Amino acid sequence: SFPELTPSDNIMLCTLALSSLAAAAALQPALTPRATACHASSVSSVRMTAGPDAPVSRRQSLASLAAAALSVSALPVFADSTGYKLKKDYPADAKAMLDNMRAATELQRGNPEMETIVKATRSEMNDFVAFYRRQPKVSGMPSFSTMYTAINTLSGHYASYGNKYPVPEKRRTRLAQQYKEIERALARGK
Repeated sequence: SFPELTPSDNIMLCTLALSSLAAAAALQPALTPRATACHASSVSSVRMTAGPDAPVSRRQSLASLAAAALSVSALPVFADSTGYKLKKDYPADAKAMLDNMRAATELQRGNPEMETIVKATRSEMNDFVAFYRRQPKVSGMPSFSTMYTAINTLSGHYASYGNKYPVPEKRRTRLAQQYKEIERALARGK
């Protein structure tokens, strides 16, 4: 089953369709795009029609299809970040956060997806801290304070060195120790 589209997804799809049409129109001036208005609550339809004096050939059709394919391939590889969403359940979110931080910590230099994974992890770390530090029941827990320290360590590393530089061995060792402390505290419910 397909996930339900949000209004921002509909806007992105409309923008993508219109940019595809613009690329196709630039390649084939005989084709003229006709699109219905994009509304957040409805699905839009886009059609390519030939002008009154120009028939559409197979070459023109293939050129417009190629332009559409090129514009779709420009989407980021890591566009689906469902693994990086908060569920508003602290134990589950802390475990997911820990797994994602551990994955970002273990990345080696030259990994082609490093920057994408690090950006997503940094975003999740910001969301995690922003949501849970305002909750007194959670912010007083030992697992949260150790998690907060680990987040500051990892976030500080990427703020200083950028998203493409791997975590050095000394910092990685300290983070691994903090990750174990967090797991022990979560197992005890603290």
